[in-house]
Amino acid sequence: MDFEIEPARSSDLADLLALLEASGLPQVGLSDHIATTLVARDNGHIVGSAALELYGAAALLRSVVVVPALHGRRLGERLVRSALALARQRGVATVYLLTETAAGFFPRFGFQPIQRAEVAPAVQQSIEFTSACPASAQPMRLVLEPRARAATPEDAEAIARIYNQGIEDRVGTFETQPRSAENVRAWFDGQHPIVVVEDADEVLAFAATSTYRPRDCYAGVAEFSVYVARERRGRGAGRLAMLALLDAAEAAGFWKLVSRVFVENAPSRALLGTLGFREVGVYEKHGQLDGIWRDVVIVERLIEANLAR
Repeated sequence: MDFEIEPARSSDLADLLALLEASGLPQVGLSDHIATTLVARDNGHIVGSAALELYGAAALLRSVVVVPALHGRRLGERLVRSALALARQRGVATVYLLTETAAGFFPRFGFQPIQRAEVAPAVQQSIEFTSACPASAQPMRLVLEPRARAATPEDAEAIARIYNQGIEDRVGTFETQPRSAENVRAWFDGQHPIVVVEDADEVLAFAATSTYRPRDCYAGVAEFSVYVARERRGRGAGRLAMLALLDAAEAAGFWKLVSRVFVENAPSRALLGTLGFREVGVYEKHGQLDGIWRDVVIVERLIEANLAR
């Protein structure tokens, strides 16, 4: 079932307040932010919501709720991602929230727990912070930039630049010949996701999938690679790219991602380990780079949601 997510209308307010009340969430103040509230509809009926209170470059995410009958359908994730997209459109740099029961849900979007003193002053003055939510509610924060998105052929030049840095630095590939934007455009086959991470409209990392083997039995397995611009390495862009690629690979129906990593590439191995990748073993003397034999670690990650398909 594909639910429609759209901006709320003023006529939706009564239904929204009823939904919040039934879920035990604060209702006060929502009417002042109906213009930045999103709703999910099923046959015209509101079945979920997410709202933003805007405070300049900061925003408060609130009223994230889905009717109980639709729990487990990932509608809440879609609502949150739609709200974050709206925040970016409005020029928001940092999003805050308060939660009593969902502190384990929001980290998948990048939210981290913080102390109340770390919340932007304008947000601290909101009704949710001053009176609607108890003092025991956990504040969380998400810094929106840099952000990940699906790559397009228009990103080919930036992707080629970053990939060529990886080739030059001899840190992540056996390739020695630089790639052109035209070469990269050929990667976009409509089946294998590619994502980029950008900051202020500058692409600073990418992660890509590609064909593993041509046999039908391997249709759900994809090779992957991730590269970060030289000047932005070690600052989280690679992790953000891989998180986005995992989401995209799941949506595309893949059940496994695989790759090979130079054994000396400790940062990449550590990153992949934190993302659930398993080191299967080592290919010894897998190839020569600049006349030197190099060993590689085989890594894989199953995408559980697609294994039952």
